[in-house]
Amino acid sequence: MAAGDPVNELCEEATCSICLEYFSDPMTVAECGHNFCRSCLTQCWGKAAAEASCPQCRGKAQTGNLRPNRQLANVVEIVKRISLQGGNGEKVKERVCKKHQERLKLFCQNDEILICVVCDRSKEHKDHEVIPAEEASGEYKDKFCSCLKTLKKKRKKILASKADIEKGSQELLEQTQTEKGEIVTECRQLCQFLEEQERLLLAKVEEVEKEIARERDEHLARLSVELSSLESLIQEMEEKIHQPVTELLQDVGSTLQRCEEKEKEKFEDPVAFPPALKWKIWDIWDLNVLLKGATKQFKDALVLGLQPHKANVTLDPDTAHPKLMLSEDRKSMTLEEKAQALPNNPERFDNHHAVLGREGFTGGRHFWEVIVENEDDWDVGVAKRSVKRKGRIPFTWSIGKAGKFYYILGDNWPVHLCSEPRRIRVSLNYAGGQVSFFDADKATLLFMLSDVSFSGDTPHPYFAVHDKGYLRLSP
Repeated sequence: MAAGDPVNELCEEATCSICLEYFSDPMTVAECGHNFCRSCLTQCWGKAAAEASCPQCRGKAQTGNLRPNRQLANVVEIVKRISLQGGNGEKVKERVCKKHQERLKLFCQNDEILICVVCDRSKEHKDHEVIPAEEASGEYKDKFCSCLKTLKKKRKKILASKADIEKGSQELLEQTQTEKGEIVTECRQLCQFLEEQERLLLAKVEEVEKEIARERDEHLARLSVELSSLESLIQEMEEKIHQPVTELLQDVGSTLQRCEEKEKEKFEDPVAFPPALKWKIWDIWDLNVLLKGATKQFKDALVLGLQPHKANVTLDPDTAHPKLMLSEDRKSMTLEEKAQALPNNPERFDNHHAVLGREGFTGGRHFWEVIVENEDDWDVGVAKRSVKRKGRIPFTWSIGKAGKFYYILGDNWPVHLCSEPRRIRVSLNYAGGQVSFFDADKATLLFMLSDVSFSGDTPHPYFAVHDKGYLRLSP
């Protein structure tokens, strides 16, 4: 809009932003105050009136709140009368052909521009398809409305995705807050436990220290009495030696008798600290060795378990059922109809179509993934190294599928899954005594087995298939 040109400004204000023509039966959207042709709003909104929004500002609008703008309609009529001439009597350039100074009443569909009747007769548009501007306006209105519907649908999908992301992020944040609280609780409980053990052990050491002090004081007191008696006799003898003859020989027999009796007394060097007390000190020393070892084990286990380790699992051919055909890389297996001629060694499964992973675990956190897509009968999970290989179905901590149904071995629980997982992630937390199963592609928990005890045994990955099944370890 050209600044300082009131006629042009007035024409712009009298133009509908949808059809770009002068308002026809103008209606005002009460919520925002914008004006449009009644037919333009009806065509744009269509049947989706419940989700109506202002075509200009996109604000929410209620169809029942539309009001006819009669004053604007009167202004439009006035603008129409002066649209061909400006305030100085000249034609308004924006509404007429710049070349021929005629009204732009036609529309060239080839060039997609407004033209006048003179342009239509010119060589430039001689072979072009030209229709009345009002007719073209109606066609483009339909196209705009169709495009608007598509854009609204896309906007609706984007808003739905935005809501899903916000909801998902909130759920994840709530989960992290819960886990954060668990970490704080466990660490504080561990600190409290260590502080309590420290108090108990220091109290034990202090009790031994008190016992040492009591034994020391008793022995020193007894030796002090003995030493005092000797000191007194020694002093008396030394004085006798330096006395005159008459005094030295006075009561000489009694003095010699006491001296001889003291000489005859056998001095036994007392055991200052009894063995029972020394054993207590050695016990404290042994406790310190235990603490150092336990601390090292705890640190090693914690450092090892802080990061989950992706195990490079391979299948153990010595444990595989004779009908299981293992790939050369020991990463996949197929159940064949005919059994292979293999030795019936103690490690081999003879009744259940199963195989163990070659790798065992003695600590830390480990995971591996198995592709189960399009397979109807399988078991994947964890088994002890000592699991029974002969006869009955072995005891394992596994998730399995039979037809369309899922189940958990170890708890014998049926499991309902919302979708068919393509890859199963088996997660083993050795120290935590936990085996978990996830949909590896969606990172969603399928089931968790807690309080799992390996009783000092070594857990191994476990796999089984039925009815010509096929399983493959994910790289």
